[in-house]
Parts: sequence; C-alpha cells; structure tokens
Amino acid sequence: MDNNNVREEQECKIVLVGDVKCGKSSLIHRVLHDKFLDVYIPTGFERYTATYDVAEQRINFTVWDTSGSPAYDTVRPLAYQDVRIFLLCFQINRPDSLANTLNKWYPEVRQHGPNVPVILCGCQSDTRQDSDSVSNQSKSKDGVALETSRQISAATYVETSSKFSSKTAREAFEVAALAALGRLNKNHALIQRDQSYDRTLERSPFERARYKSRLDLKAELRDRTKSCSIM
Repeated sequence: MDNNNVREEQECKIVLVGDVKCGKSSLIHRVLHDKFLDVYIPTGFERYTATYDVAEQRINFTVWDTSGSPAYDTVRPLAYQDVRIFLLCFQINRPDSLANTLNKWYPEVRQHGPNVPVILCGCQSDTRQDSDSVSNQSKSKDGVALETSRQISAATYVETSSKFSSKTAREAFEVAALAALGRLNKNHALIQRDQSYDRTLERSPFERARYKSRLDLKAELRDRTKSCSIM
C-alpha cells in the first residue's frame, strides 16, 4: 500500500464475530502487532483504533473484538452500532464453527445490521496441515466455505493464518475496508490457502494503533446499556 497521494480520510468500524476460540483475537493481534498470540485470553469486548492507508484513502479503523460466548448474547449487539463491515470468523478445522456462521452469526448480524456488508473469514488455515488436530474428513472444505459465503451473500470469502502469515491477516482487513467503502470488485481475488504459509514478517500497516482500556470500554458499554432495553 502506497502512503503517497492519499486523497481523504474515511471512518470505518469493523466488528469481528464468531465462535469462542475461532481465531478472532489472534487475527487482530497479528495485524496490529505483527505477532502471533499463542496464549488464549478470553474476550469480553475489546476495542482498538488504528489508521490504515488503502486504495489512496486513509482509513480510520475502529475494530471491535467480541466474545462468542452465549453469556454475551444479550449485550454483544451493543457493539454493532454504526458498524460498516462485519467479519464473520470461523475456525477452518472445525466444520461446526463454519455451520455456526450460517445458523447463528449471520442471522444475528443481519438482525442488527440488515444492510451492512459481511465477509466470511476462515481462520487458522495452517491447521489444514496439522495431522494432529482433526481428521481430514471433519475439516471444513473450501467448497463448503464458498457455498456458505454464497448462502449469506458475503462480499467475499478470505482465509487467514495468524500463526504464520502477516500478509493474509493484513489482506483480510484491506478487503474489509474496500467492501465497507463499496469498492470491492472482481479484481480483488479471494485470499487463497497457499498464501497462509508466507512466513515473511512485514511491517504492520497499522502504524498508529491506539488502544482503549478495558475499564474505559466497560464504562462505555454501561452507558449504552442505560439507554437500551435488553430482552
């Protein structure tokens, strides 16, 4: 991405949703820190802000990492206000995780953001090569994921490996920005699985990442809850 000739700034709120431990937090951590988050840390709500230059525009991202736990089902939609793009994440070596994007996550985001574009994002693509994870018969197949993306009318389908590839993680967010701006077209190819093994660690484009403390975020959610009736 070229930092020269940046035309204008755009605000873009992106929300990642999906099952617990499907790879959402690791994906964000890889993009922001250019490192793999190898320790699982349960997420409630985390918000990050960063600036990213793409397609000659400066994107001021607000990235929300949400918990997939059923305990958060009633409060999770508070994160959906003013969202510009949803990333529906699933774990590639878990077919049930892919099924949940169709049966749980897509209906939820459509209820709260009926016109917001969605991208289907397969996480942990490196597990395809992990013979110790699950049998090949139980792994999510490319064709099933592509069919799911068509069923939910996703803007596109991407695959990432936060463990091995900074490139695929960054490209997923670039595609999200283009979709949010209405500039995603057929020339933006799907991120293929072979890119997931690019182990070259390049500098993260999120050069000015800024973080909001959990305490501040919880206070904000409490304020929003006061004006919302949660059923």
